[in-house]
Amino acid sequence: MGRYFSLLIVLIGALAQSTLVPELRIGESAPDLVLLLAISWTLLAGLSEGLLWAAFGGFLQDLLSGLPTGTTALALLAAAMSAHMIAGQRRNVLIALFVAALGTFVYHGALIVLLIVVRRPVEIGYTLRQVTVPNALFNAATMLIIFLSLRALHAAFYPKRLRL
Repeated sequence: MGRYFSLLIVLIGALAQSTLVPELRIGESAPDLVLLLAISWTLLAGLSEGLLWAAFGGFLQDLLSGLPTGTTALALLAAAMSAHMIAGQRRNVLIALFVAALGTFVYHGALIVLLIVVRRPVEIGYTLRQVTVPNALFNAATMLIIFLSLRALHAAFYPKRLRL
């Protein structure tokens, strides 16, 4: 898949994150589409492609959300790197669900630290209890759809090469 086409997927994800996802909110929880896209693509296409999606998606989210530029991108980069460190069958759906939950904790933890560094008020206990834990569950459930879709896309555009 061409790099420009793949970045279009991230753009659509970032736009959906800021427009459609708030309507899917349950309490303080909603799926983190760009996070799930970056983690999925890291598992499927490798670290460099996943980091590209994370950086681009994070930059777009910062522009659309009003957060200091770079905070979401750095948090997404941390989550993508943590996804890359998971060993095992990276195309396995169960691994992807686990990585989505783990990546949510890494992403939210990094965001909390970065927001504290730039002197934004953050209630750590409330954020972890009311946002991070429910989001980890929501993201794991949403990851099923996103990962299977991207896995099919990856298989279509990057077929396995036969070796003699």
